[in-house]
Amino acid sequence: MFYHTPQKTYYVYIILCYDKTYYTGLTDDLIRRFEEHVNGIYESCYTFKRRPLTLKYYESIPFLPDAIEREAQIKGWSKAKKLALVERNFHKLQLLSQCNNLSHHKFKNLENGLDSARPLNHPSTLRPFDFAQGSSGQARVGILGGGQLGRMLLQAAANYPVETFVMENDEHCPAAHLCHHFTKGDISNFDDVYNFGKGLDAITIEIEAVNEDALEKLEMEGVRIYPKPSTLRIIKNKILQKQFYKDSQIPTSEFVITQNRADLHQHLNFLPAAHKLALGGYDGRGVELLHTKNDLEKGFDAPAVLEKLVSIKKEISVIIAVDDLGENAIYPAVDMIFNNRLNVLEYQVSPADLPDKVLWKVEAVALKVVKDLKSPGIFAVELFVDNQDNVFVNETAPRVHNSGHHSIEANYSSQFDMLWRIMLGYPLGSTAHILPAAIVNLLGTAGHSGEAVYEGLQQILQIENVFVHIYGKKETRPGRKMGHITILSKEKQELIHQANRINQTVKVVSKPVI
Repeated sequence: MFYHTPQKTYYVYIILCYDKTYYTGLTDDLIRRFEEHVNGIYESCYTFKRRPLTLKYYESIPFLPDAIEREAQIKGWSKAKKLALVERNFHKLQLLSQCNNLSHHKFKNLENGLDSARPLNHPSTLRPFDFAQGSSGQARVGILGGGQLGRMLLQAAANYPVETFVMENDEHCPAAHLCHHFTKGDISNFDDVYNFGKGLDAITIEIEAVNEDALEKLEMEGVRIYPKPSTLRIIKNKILQKQFYKDSQIPTSEFVITQNRADLHQHLNFLPAAHKLALGGYDGRGVELLHTKNDLEKGFDAPAVLEKLVSIKKEISVIIAVDDLGENAIYPAVDMIFNNRLNVLEYQVSPADLPDKVLWKVEAVALKVVKDLKSPGIFAVELFVDNQDNVFVNETAPRVHNSGHHSIEANYSSQFDMLWRIMLGYPLGSTAHILPAAIVNLLGTAGHSGEAVYEGLQQILQIENVFVHIYGKKETRPGRKMGHITILSKEKQELIHQANRINQTVKVVSKPVI
């Protein structure tokens, strides 16, 4: 049943009935549809014994043909497969899918023969010892980039049987001392990347500015790349990324492409707008806000995207994990609060405070982005919610992301743990919250450059459920990300209060020169 709601999102849902059977349906207004089920409007679907009991599961899907296809697929599943989906037991669902819908009681006997039930050389059959090339007998996985994201990935890697490799041009980078093998090299250089990766089983990235040509060659030679080089090529270029959203009918702000600063004069009617460099922007760099004609000189004299500014009510991030089989796990959305001067994330709160219908739109659009990118890995989709509750994609990062750092303490499987599960062929972890969380980024204080000193940690660590992460960067400079602090609490107001307190108390300054 469709109700023609504005900016449609479609929902494929599963209802548990009193007789323990499942009813699968499709609608564009989930709350209204379920109320009608409960009130007996669809009596032809039920008998007295088979009447609706509980809404157990739903998926948000942006486009009707995809939703119809998904509804038909789930309706054709056995009860065992529907139960696995409702329980979000993707390991069981994967096994049942590969075993031609074996009944649930047979699954228990079959699970012991898991490997023999899977097709040979299927990605899900891979285990670290299946593809390990090293003398350690463990999977050999490389990380391109050695900053704080690589550091936190390596901290999570300690829980798995994996031999880790890092390449970075700074041997004193935050990740250097945590990996098994460090290579000094240029991650944007073809030869450096290719020579680094040709002896590895898998490679991931912690920054987009890597040589995708080398990664494509490695992929052709059998190295597994997360994300796929074809996906990375789209995302690292802001022009290609925006064109991808347009071609995929994914809602995003209006934009035009400029080749140089002079082109801006042809688009004065597009102001106010954000001018984003096609290549090289990162952590607030490569973005200029142009409000009037007088701001045009701040624009970039290089290929860039000019995006019409959206009247933003909220900025949201959704992190989604995708394994080699295309199964996904979605983390609760987060509210992001940016430092307007530096244009970097200052603090965030998770889960996001959104009405259900807006949250469903946000999740549906984020899932559409990731589905159409057609790559395994971890993806952070940043979105705007405007004053009319319309949802627009801002940008996508094909890697672990600042907006997911809280997941280390706040979720059962952190974004870093999840990426290792994907790369090593293990089942996806649980994205559920242990407790709501906020994080505060520790940024270098204005006017301070040099050896880093952290003020205020003594006071902050007296607060209950506060966790400090220092990134190991020896030198600070204004606006540089030096660490983050996570706060856990059941109360949202407490999270916001403590986040503001930390912002006022903790300062990253430079050591005085004597």
